[in-house]
Amino acid sequence: MLLVIGIFLFACAVFLVQDFRSQDHFDYSQPYSGNLTYRAGAVIDGDSLRGFASLADGTVVYARYRVNSEEEKLAMESLVDQSVFQVSGIFEAPSPPSHRYAFDMADYLKQNGAASLLAVQSIHTAKANDTWTNRLLGRRDAVKHHIREHFPESLAAEAEALLIGERENMDPEDQRVHQTLGISHLFAISGLHVGIASGLLYVILIRLHVRKETAIIILLIVLPLYAIIAGGAPSVWRAVSMVSVVLAGRLFGFRLPIAIIMLTSMIVFMLWNPYAMYKIGFQLSYGATFGIIYSLKFLGGIQSSVKTGFLITFISQMTLYPLLLFHFYELSLSAFVVNSLFVPLFTVVILPANFLLLFLTALFQPAAEVVFYFYKPLRDGIDQFMVWLAGLPYQLWNPGKPEFFMVVLLTASVYLFYCAAERKFRVRQLLIILVPAIVFTAWPYLDPRLKVTFLDVGQGDSALIELPHRRAVYLIDSGGVLRFDTEAFKKKKRPYEIGRQVVAPYLKGNGISTIDTFIISHPDADHAEGAEEIFGLFAVDELHLTPGSASNALMIDLAPDAAEAQVVFPGRGSNWTVGETQFAYLSPVDGKYEGNNDSLVLLMKTGDYRVLFTGDLEADGEKELLAPYGRELSGLTVLKVGHHGSKTSSSEEFLTALKPGLSIFSTGADNRYGHPSAEVVERFAEMKLKTLNTAENGTIRLLYDDGELELETMR
Repeated sequence: MLLVIGIFLFACAVFLVQDFRSQDHFDYSQPYSGNLTYRAGAVIDGDSLRGFASLADGTVVYARYRVNSEEEKLAMESLVDQSVFQVSGIFEAPSPPSHRYAFDMADYLKQNGAASLLAVQSIHTAKANDTWTNRLLGRRDAVKHHIREHFPESLAAEAEALLIGERENMDPEDQRVHQTLGISHLFAISGLHVGIASGLLYVILIRLHVRKETAIIILLIVLPLYAIIAGGAPSVWRAVSMVSVVLAGRLFGFRLPIAIIMLTSMIVFMLWNPYAMYKIGFQLSYGATFGIIYSLKFLGGIQSSVKTGFLITFISQMTLYPLLLFHFYELSLSAFVVNSLFVPLFTVVILPANFLLLFLTALFQPAAEVVFYFYKPLRDGIDQFMVWLAGLPYQLWNPGKPEFFMVVLLTASVYLFYCAAERKFRVRQLLIILVPAIVFTAWPYLDPRLKVTFLDVGQGDSALIELPHRRAVYLIDSGGVLRFDTEAFKKKKRPYEIGRQVVAPYLKGNGISTIDTFIISHPDADHAEGAEEIFGLFAVDELHLTPGSASNALMIDLAPDAAEAQVVFPGRGSNWTVGETQFAYLSPVDGKYEGNNDSLVLLMKTGDYRVLFTGDLEADGEKELLAPYGRELSGLTVLKVGHHGSKTSSSEEFLTALKPGLSIFSTGADNRYGHPSAEVVERFAEMKLKTLNTAENGTIRLLYDDGELELETMR
């Protein structure tokens, strides 16, 4: 135990040193001209080349370059991992995250030891970077291209992931299925893969009549090389280092406790690359190994191999669940059972089959075709079974992201459970884990505040309403990106998705898995293009659409995804009440959709607190609201400004009548439309009306409780 505490203190010291270093000042917006060498892992996606790179003085940056043609893209694909480039560019400050649960580029740079972003403007020359590691990486690329050429398309992406740790081509929908089932770790090279690869090579060498000592020496040489070719992930190095120490012990006649081997491996890894401790793979790999090693005494008394396999899965999941919640905000409940099925399946069938097929395709393709003939239908059937399993309800527990104190509490409860179970397991001991987990899950339902959040989705709209004690959750619009036709070489494998990458993390980070009502104010891309991802990731009870918009092309495309939601077409006069909070639609007045002025306009009020959501309402639509609702809207608490502050909205007459206490512009920084209009901004200023803009303030959250309003912004 003292050793474990020492490791923890050592990790804290490393963390503090790296965090202190990250505070060093870096002079952004300065030009750079000189050498640049991309590190392993750089990718070319569409017309974008990006990845971590080293400059001439050893400084690490995240370099981005815009490829100009199909010919240049093909050339860069062969050069990027093997060359030193002479470049010109400019250093840039990372953009702040949209909200606290969104991807944070500044943190990403810090966690990888990078000083800055570098926007590469031009590449002048490229010369060969002939190092032994690059030659190994060249072999990795050769294996990747071999798989793509000789494996069926449906099997190639999985083979790349399992054999060389390349997950670039894995389908996002397949990854969603893996995450739902809690088997994503099977598609990332880890101890399981290293163990199987080592065992297969050892058996082959022995069958070839190689002496055992010689076979072990070969393994000690090959395993580190395999770790590099397999992508060098922390989980790979952890497994390789531990297996190597065990093999060295057999060769030289010494034996160390497995716990000492693991902890020594961890210390060496952190000294070699202190930034590795930030990586999720490092934390999960060592965390799971720690849980299993310190449960060996408990596992030793189990006679059934099936029961042992289930308990190992259980121990791994229980040990890691605080970390999984911290990083992913949700946990697969089915993983406890599903892994007991799929771990043996991968161990006995899928992994060996991929190693065999790689060998056969390199040696004798006709033999590989025979194996593919039988293996491909089997693999397709397994995929269909996984999709069916992932479609079963209530598999994901989504309590949200725990704060640091809660992570400590949840982790402590796991440790105390193991301490109690090691003496003698009793079912009631599960309460040690379950009680803190239940309290954490229930916490949002104890919160009496009414929360309204205007999400920073760039040039678009998305707002979230959470009623007190989470009696209901309403999402108004989902943001979106305008898609334009572009040249084939510019198309990305994974286009940027507002719904998946901005809106969904905020919902999941807050422990939201079900949306009671999803309101699409009108079918413009910047309000609704992200809706498809929302329906794919969340259960939606009701969908509110503006009357007449169902025939819009965007809504027609959305219809299959929204099939399980009850679709409602409300208009002026539609209203409902939950507790003390009232909702009423003030527009539109008819069933014909003709554009922005037919946006759904929603008024939310509780006591004197009133918030008006206007969609893309323009001046004519504003005028139609004043006659019936002018008096009711006077002295409005919060106005979501119509049409992102376009000069066609926010008329003086409308603002004079409402006199909102706070007005929110939802716009993107430096957007092509010039929103909000300078004329409109000046109008608000002249009328001394307070405004906030998501482009400047990030996500804006309003917390209302018992007559008090609290305002939070990201920046």
